[in-house]
Amino acid sequence: MLTENKFSKYLVLLVSMLIISTAAQAQNLVIKGGWMVNVKEGIAIENPGITIVAGKIYEIGSPSMEFPVLRLEDQDYILPGLIDLHSHYHVRYDGVTKTDTVVTPKLFLANGVTTTFTAGDPNPELILEFKNKVNRHEAIGPRILNSGPYFGTANSEWNQDYTKEDIYNIVDEWVAKGAQGFKAKGISYNHLKYLIERAHSYGLTVTSHLGYGVDSKDAIELGIDRVEHFLGGEMLLGESNPYVEIANLDMERDSERIDDAMDMFIEHGVYLNATIGTYGGWSRTDDEAFEYWTDEYKYLTPFTADSIKRTDTLQQNIQPTIAMVYENKKLLLKKYFDKGGRVTLGTDRPFYLDLNLGNYMNGFFVHREMEVMTEAGISNADVLKIATLNSAEAIGWGDRIGSIEVSKLADFMVIKGNPLDDIQNTRTVHTVIKGGIVFDSEEVLKQAEGKLGPVSETEW
Repeated sequence: MLTENKFSKYLVLLVSMLIISTAAQAQNLVIKGGWMVNVKEGIAIENPGITIVAGKIYEIGSPSMEFPVLRLEDQDYILPGLIDLHSHYHVRYDGVTKTDTVVTPKLFLANGVTTTFTAGDPNPELILEFKNKVNRHEAIGPRILNSGPYFGTANSEWNQDYTKEDIYNIVDEWVAKGAQGFKAKGISYNHLKYLIERAHSYGLTVTSHLGYGVDSKDAIELGIDRVEHFLGGEMLLGESNPYVEIANLDMERDSERIDDAMDMFIEHGVYLNATIGTYGGWSRTDDEAFEYWTDEYKYLTPFTADSIKRTDTLQQNIQPTIAMVYENKKLLLKKYFDKGGRVTLGTDRPFYLDLNLGNYMNGFFVHREMEVMTEAGISNADVLKIATLNSAEAIGWGDRIGSIEVSKLADFMVIKGNPLDDIQNTRTVHTVIKGGIVFDSEEVLKQAEGKLGPVSETEW
């Protein structure tokens, strides 16, 4: 048996083993000291002790069993692991999209993101393979809830003539492969109808990037569970580009249409995955949330770093409209939340070298997303709940993750300082526990340095 005095050496050895050999298993463990954030109630309490057995929270309070102890410092705060419901693992360069399983998963995990929903996969088979490696402890990364292929024209192999039987068969195939939700983009009304019907028959959720002839009113009437990016529906007239219409919205002049759209979401219990930060990054806002607190470029290959600096100068023509979209999205999000709308967290950060959405890396960006929500006027406590419990419930995993409760998976992030006082404290994450396995954030990040993106114009 290890005593608390001996555990510091044990923990260093354990973390080293986890980083060097990915064949680690969950450890029985007691966490003592520091503070625990209760996201349901929006409060922080002195940590009463958390006992982990076989990757789950066995008890909270004075431990009844003697296990190795992870002792936190007085300024440490333990939170549930963050959940990103619009995560992307792909990189696009010169028109070619590839899935990154080397750097992006480590950036997510090291930043406290213990669960991701992939929201449409350009290469669903590769994501499935990597997900299984992570589950077998053969690779380091967050828990991946994969969505299979895009349903709609975002999928280059999509057939607009698919029948109801075809859609059912595709859903059946990916459920058998372990998909844990579905994402539509560029989908027709009937295809969305068939997708929702079949996914719901398995108890799985459907989300969509709408437009392309199907708006949120249609999707909500069909029973969709979540909508990505925008409320849409009655709010937009459909007379021009949706980005232009959102940019030109006036909260007073258009209040009736805005209220009608929001009310429909709320009445049907549909979640909005706002992905608000990505529009801030795209617009090159000078909001404080987008300041760098660490060198994110060091995770890129030198060639990739030079490439995004060049493309940054080519995006000036999109900034005025996207900047107005971003500012209106903040106003809309606050109004929607205050009315009782359900909000989840998603970052939507595919890494495009040929369409620079702002030079910010996955993982780190989740902290910007949360801070932008607070800048919009949502309290720190509510934002933390959005990033954890709300997102867990929206994907149908509320009984397994999203809060620190007995019987849930032992998914935690440990930070310095109270995030209820300052949301930027979430940026200080130094230890992550996923399913009972302890990871040192700094060590995980070291493995990711200099590896994201092509090495040269021809080598990737």
